[in-house]
Amino acid sequence: MARRYGSQIWRIFLIGSSRNERLLDGLGFFTVLEPLIERWAASVEERVRIAKRHAGYFNANPIMSSYIAGVTANLEERRAGGEAIPPERIDRVKSALSSVLTARADSFFENTLLPLGLTIGCISAINNSYIGLAVFLVLYNAYQFQSRIGGYRIGVELGEGVGGDFVARLFREERFLGGAAAFVAGVFAALASAGAREAGGTRLLIAGAVIAALAVVLKRRRMPVVRRVALLTFGTALYLVAIVYIGRVIR
Repeated sequence: MARRYGSQIWRIFLIGSSRNERLLDGLGFFTVLEPLIERWAASVEERVRIAKRHAGYFNANPIMSSYIAGVTANLEERRAGGEAIPPERIDRVKSALSSVLTARADSFFENTLLPLGLTIGCISAINNSYIGLAVFLVLYNAYQFQSRIGGYRIGVELGEGVGGDFVARLFREERFLGGAAAFVAGVFAALASAGAREAGGTRLLIAGAVIAALAVVLKRRRMPVVRRVALLTFGTALYLVAIVYIGRVIR
């Protein structure tokens, strides 16, 4: 069954490309399944009904949407083959998986993998090296492609077998990567503190502590990690520019 759906895999990467306030990623999700609908429908009227169901509202983490698309394709194929699978059951499975897999992806990608990769990149940048950037791109995209391409294949093969036990084992390395993220964060904090004191004295060191405290506050306000990084980077840049300007004025 996986081979029959191979032509759909590249469409997985389009899921987030048509996001809007009304349907969120509904059109992108429909794009994945649209070429298969004709095979599932016995009449034009049924084709229209299936299209309307899958072109509606859809809200899930784009990386993990591949699993949901695969499971949906599995159920629709079995329904077209004569199994007693009502449309309401397919919609319930989509909704349940959307919530579970989105929570799982947010925890892994935003709270573990992305901070780990960015911190490695920052440590490398301190040493004027691009190795950290390469590590970040390889690490992040390895899991992204695994989830997008492999997720669709697994969803097609397992169908509703993609349940709680499977989701719990989805990223087996998560605990290890979480520990690695904490370790490299400590290394980066030490290097940044030493570099700040050497470059700007105690004043810059205090500014770094304030920025770190703000990062904790913003995290507790549940601001997305990318937005937090962008905001703190912008604030740090403003501070450095202001220090240089004030220093020139005083001189």
